[in-house]
Amino acid sequence: MGCIKLGLAKKPTSVRTKQAVAAAGQSQLMRMYEDLFGTVRLQVAQMLLSQSDFLDKEHWSNVKATIMECLHLGLVPIINENDSTNTEELRFGDNDNLAALTAVQLEADGLFLFTDVDFLYTANPRADPDAKPLRIVPEPWALQVDTSSAGSGLGTGGMETKIVAARMASTAGIPCGLINGAHPARLHTFLEYGIGASALQLAEAGTAAEGGEKPLPEGTYFMAMVVDKAVGDTRRWILSLPANTDLVVDDGCAQALAHHKSLLPIGILKVQGRFTRYECVKLIHRGGEIGRGIVNFTSEELSKIRGCHSSEFENILGYAVGSEACHRGNVILTVDPESLRSFDVPGKLPSTTPGGTPSTSSIRRNSSFS
Repeated sequence: MGCIKLGLAKKPTSVRTKQAVAAAGQSQLMRMYEDLFGTVRLQVAQMLLSQSDFLDKEHWSNVKATIMECLHLGLVPIINENDSTNTEELRFGDNDNLAALTAVQLEADGLFLFTDVDFLYTANPRADPDAKPLRIVPEPWALQVDTSSAGSGLGTGGMETKIVAARMASTAGIPCGLINGAHPARLHTFLEYGIGASALQLAEAGTAAEGGEKPLPEGTYFMAMVVDKAVGDTRRWILSLPANTDLVVDDGCAQALAHHKSLLPIGILKVQGRFTRYECVKLIHRGGEIGRGIVNFTSEELSKIRGCHSSEFENILGYAVGSEACHRGNVILTVDPESLRSFDVPGKLPSTTPGGTPSTSSIRRNSSFS
């Protein structure tokens, strides 16, 4: 908006100039929103956020409370990143991410992302004539498509960021619609179709659509993952935290997480990156992210005790520590738990010593279940 107001043909490259242009655009943007919503007698409120507003749980809760109070007062909150003052490390990076974080925070009924194409495609339709549209995505967490695209150069993010945003919303049980911004009225087709449709309803709708009775939404519909009531504020807050380091876990650990168990160091295969205690980390299984968690150890500590039983921790580290790498209450899965429960992890029968006592070494691997 600042570029349009100042007559700039392209985005500036200087950080200071970018921030000044953003400051000029903020007032222009709000004036437009005031005028547009005023035509339907609605008032708007502006909220400018940075990623630091999501890092602290108390601050995160305050932001949520302010937005909810705006809605209670009949105001339409216009939420944007504070581009005029945010530094690179405090940026969300794109509005798709901010939209998904806000939807998760508010436990929204649905999330809509606008783009410049009609659907999500299996490849970039501008470069690949064989690209096929995806109308329904039942499992966003397992989606694999080619998202390479040049983009318009004026917005932030691209199709890849929209897929990441859709996955985040889906993880929290929020369905997502992808719509061509040139046709905003298509949003109504999602509402008519049923933005919170279940897998069975989608199957029935697909059959009906073939018979011409109920058309599919005019865009791409990302189904929500079925989540249990345990996904409360803490787990939604964890989704909003930056996670740049990984814990690679074994099959037994992945199954334990699927059964709402804590993550124990014995189930960790590899520690990737450096982190301190109580940071958010990604949980990786067989090459893909399966969850996020708040870790109770530093990366150095976990590198030493991974694959070990809790009875060995004090001898290895030289001081007493807890037994859980991530407590189950501080873990949220980003994939369907059923996809992890299906792995065939044979239980090991404990071998016995001559006196008939089970050998502890033979059952260490399954100790990732807590």
